[in-house]
Amino acid sequence: MARSEDFVGTGTATVVDTPARLLRATVLVTGLFLGGMGGYMAVEGAPWFDALYMTVITITTVGFAEAFPLSEAGRALTMVLLVAGLGIFFFLASEIGRSVMEGELRHYLGRVRRSRMIERMSGHEIVCGYGRVGRAVVDELRHAGRQVVVIDSRVSRMHELAETGLPTVAGDATLEATLLSANVQHARGLVSCLNDDAHNVYTVLTARTLNPALFIVARATEEGAERRILQAGADRVVNPYHLGGARLAHLVVKPAIVNFFDASVDGPELQLDQTSLGPNSSVVGHTLSEANVRQGWGLSVVAVQRGDDVVPNPPADFRLQSGDVLVVFGSRQQIKAFDEACG
Repeated sequence: MARSEDFVGTGTATVVDTPARLLRATVLVTGLFLGGMGGYMAVEGAPWFDALYMTVITITTVGFAEAFPLSEAGRALTMVLLVAGLGIFFFLASEIGRSVMEGELRHYLGRVRRSRMIERMSGHEIVCGYGRVGRAVVDELRHAGRQVVVIDSRVSRMHELAETGLPTVAGDATLEATLLSANVQHARGLVSCLNDDAHNVYTVLTARTLNPALFIVARATEEGAERRILQAGADRVVNPYHLGGARLAHLVVKPAIVNFFDASVDGPELQLDQTSLGPNSSVVGHTLSEANVRQGWGLSVVAVQRGDDVVPNPPADFRLQSGDVLVVFGSRQQIKAFDEACG
C-alpha cells in the first residue's frame, strides 16, 4: 500500500513540474531569437526583418543565402547563435519527449495499479455504463459502503474517473474480456445501465455465463425489453421512465408514504435495511417471538424474504431459517449490532 501511495505522489509532482519545464525551454528559445535579432540590428545595423530572417536561418541551420554581408563581429554572432541554437533546440526536444514519456508511463502504471487492485477484490459491485443513471447508481453504492468497479467504453471518461481513486475498466461491457478485467467471477452484483437495450442483454448474458451466482440488475428503456433481459439472466429489470413516472404519481397521491420511505432509506437516524441470516446465526430455528428481535435490538421486522417469496409483516410464530433476508427498521447502530450478532 505504501508503494501505491508513493507512486501517486510522484505522479502528481510530475504533472505539476512538466508545464514548468516546457515553459522554461520555450522561454530560452524565444530569448535566443530575440537576442539574435537584436544582435544583428546592433552589430550590422540591419533592419528588423532582415535581422529576424538571419536569426531564423542561422538557428534552424537551413543554409539559405545571407540577407546582408557579415562583418567579423557578425560572423562571430552567427557562430554563437548556431551553437546556442542547437543546444537549446535539443533541450526543448528532450523536454517534450520526456513529458510525453512520463505521461504515458504514468497512465500505464496507473492502469497496472488499478488492475491489481481489482484483481484482489471480492464481493464487489460492477456498474456497466457511466451515464446519468450509472453515475447515480455508483453514488448510491459508494454511499452504502460498497466496493464498486465502473465499466465504460469512453476511455477519456474512465481516465478522469480513475483520478478520483475509483477502480475503472475502459472497454465494451458486452465483451467477456472486459468483464473479466472487472473481476466479475468474484463480484457480488452487477448493474447494467447501458443506453441500448440490446447491449444490456448481451452484458447480462455474458456476465451470467461467467458468474452464475451473480446478482444482476439491468436497465430497460423500450417496451418488451424487460422480458428479453430477464430471459438473458437478469434477476431484476428496472425501467427508469416507468419508475420515475410512478414516483411522480405517488408524490401527488401518497406524499406522506414517499416521505417516510425517503427518510427510512437515507435518514440519519431511523432507516430500513436488510440482513441475511447465516447458518450459524443465533436466531435461526427460532420464531420471531423467540428471537426477541424487538426487545434484544430494538428493531422491527417489516418483512422476510425466503428465496423468491416475500412475507410482509411476518407473524410472531414465523420460524426463521438460514438464508432468510430480514427487512428491518431501526437506527443505524441497532441494525449494525443485529447484523454483527445474527447476520
